[in-house]
Amino acid sequence: MKKRILIIDDSPTLRKVLKFFLIKNNYSVTEASDGEIGLKYINNNIFDLIILDLNMPVLNGFEVLEKLKGKNLSKIPVIILTGDKREKEKVETICPGNSKFMTKPFKPVEIITMIQTVFENEVNI
Repeated sequence: MKKRILIIDDSPTLRKVLKFFLIKNNYSVTEASDGEIGLKYINNNIFDLIILDLNMPVLNGFEVLEKLKGKNLSKIPVIILTGDKREKEKVETICPGNSKFMTKPFKPVEIITMIQTVFENEVNI
């Protein structure tokens, strides 16, 4: 069965590129253009991983992480994307333990490798 990944990012270009590479690597992909839409998908579907941008105009990534925490959904691995390396410390205080952090820009192979690592670590737990 394909792993289900939710991309929450306000950049249509980034979502399109990520979706292309994720599908090419045999993942099932759902896209959300902001945190509010992303949370609706999370409430109505089961995802194996979330790729989450921090800086979005409607319900940013920090707010999404807080809501996930409040709903006991913090077991879902999250790869957090941001253009600002300094945000990593802020994120680590509210992130689930199985989350990863990636700074934009990145190469598609880097995020695919990170996703594979997350799923491999799940199996080994």
